[in-house]
Formats: sequence, structure tokens, C-alpha cells
Amino acid sequence: WPSWSRDGSRIAFVSWNDQRLGEVRTVSADGSGMRTVTDVPGHYRRPRFSPDGATIVFERGSGGFLTSGTWSEETGIYRVPANGGAQARVLGSGDNPHFGAASDRLFAEVTEEQKRRLISVDLNGGNRRVHAEGQLITEYEVAPDGRALAFRENYNIF
Repeated sequence: WPSWSRDGSRIAFVSWNDQRLGEVRTVSADGSGMRTVTDVPGHYRRPRFSPDGATIVFERGSGGFLTSGTWSEETGIYRVPANGGAQARVLGSGDNPHFGAASDRLFAEVTEEQKRRLISVDLNGGNRRVHAEGQLITEYEVAPDGRALAFRENYNIF
């Protein structure tokens, strides 16, 4: 799950090792300066930089079956300073965390009442808003300027 910073200078990604499990890392666009930003191992997915580059949000899932179940507690969506540090849980459930134009609101997808919803919250998980919903939606993506929304419904893109 590689993801560029908005200024194109860094890439966030997830590394995996069967003994150490996963880590969220960043690297400069030229391949130098690799850094692990998560403070504990885990089952991480979809890291994304905030527009100002100060924060990285990501999914923290559970293991089991083919991967170790270790470090599978407290799943959800988390944030961490882009330079590394302690993780903070933003939401207990949801996926595809990303930003629009601002760095103070996080967009995510949740399934509720048999519908796929695009919600946003502040970086502490509060002030929740529902922006879109549908029964056959499989993915939402807010434009970088925050003025448009792309989504996949059934097998079509809108």
C-alpha cells in the first residue's frame, strides 16, 4: 500500500516480516532516509499522509489463519506523527482512511444498516459527519482539493 505525500517528497508504505509482523514506514522519493513510524508491530494497511505531511493515518487489523494473531487487539483506524511516535486510535472500525483538502478531518468508510457510508471525523474521532451512502458502493475517494468525490458502485465508477 504505497502512498505519496502531497508534496511528492515522501512515500508511506507497510513492510512485513513473519517474525516482526508489520510496520508503517516512510522513505524519501529518492529512496533515502527510510524510517519506521509505528511504535509497535501490527497488521497495518493503507497508510496515507495528511495534506500538511505532519500525520499518517492507517488501518490496524487483526491476524490469524495464515498470519500471527499477535498484536491483533484494538483494531481500527489510527494516526501517528509522520516522523514516528505513539499511535492514537481515531476510530474503532472502518477502512480506507484518507484526507480531502484539510489535515484536520479524516475520511473513512464504514458499513452500517446494510449500507456503505463515507464519514469524516476530527483527528480524535469526534464531530462525525456522513457524506455519502449506498448499498452497492465498494469504495469512496475524496478529491485532494475536497470538492469532489469518486466512488465505485457495483462495477461502475462515478
